[in-house]
Amino acid sequence: MDASSFFLIVFLVSLGLTLASFVLGFAGHTFPGLHAFGHGAAHGVHLGVHAPVGVHGGAHIPTATNGGVHVSANGVHAAPHVGGHVAGAEEGISPFNMASLLAFFTWFGGAGYILTAYFGLLTIVAAAGATVAGLIGGGIVFVVLARVLMPNQTPYLDSADYELIGTVGHLSVAIRPGGTGELIYLKAGTRRVASARSDDDTSIERGAEVVVVREERGTAYVRTFEELMEAPAEAGR
Repeated sequence: MDASSFFLIVFLVSLGLTLASFVLGFAGHTFPGLHAFGHGAAHGVHLGVHAPVGVHGGAHIPTATNGGVHVSANGVHAAPHVGGHVAGAEEGISPFNMASLLAFFTWFGGAGYILTAYFGLLTIVAAAGATVAGLIGGGIVFVVLARVLMPNQTPYLDSADYELIGTVGHLSVAIRPGGTGELIYLKAGTRRVASARSDDDTSIERGAEVVVVREERGTAYVRTFEELMEAPAEAGR
């Protein structure tokens, strides 16, 4: 195989993969090289789950955070609002993403084929020129992705989708005094599971409806819903 044939094959394969990636992208698949990244915004975030109850009055349960869990006739909330929209750290796109690499090899193969087939340059000279062309092509695609396409695809993630404090769920595994059980809860329409301990080191039976009042190292500390509902009643006496 001569040099021009090699460059032509590289060009055709890379071009075919590039066209296929665009077709898949328009069909709704993730475009190669595009990685979503979040960013912060100065918006307040409401934490917790609204759960209507038939109790008048209210009580504030302190937690290890700056806020707390507020129990009232309107339900259970994480109080107060927390400043800052937490959406995950920004992740810049890598220069070696799939789209940029395909552009590099496409320009590399095309330039190499032209330099060898039409200008008759030596293979080593043509390879050097093709490499420069490939870097230019890959660089252009990278700049377009990083400066134009990526910012327009940035999702705004709500920290309430990941905040446990104020969440209402039920125990799939009972909590023994000083022990650990398993909490099942819903967040952002997804069923999730977390390790759970009793906030006051008492036992809580399996299937009990509980509220997360604090979180430490990935473990949810909970109290029964009934226990939190009794607090407003006792405070009103």
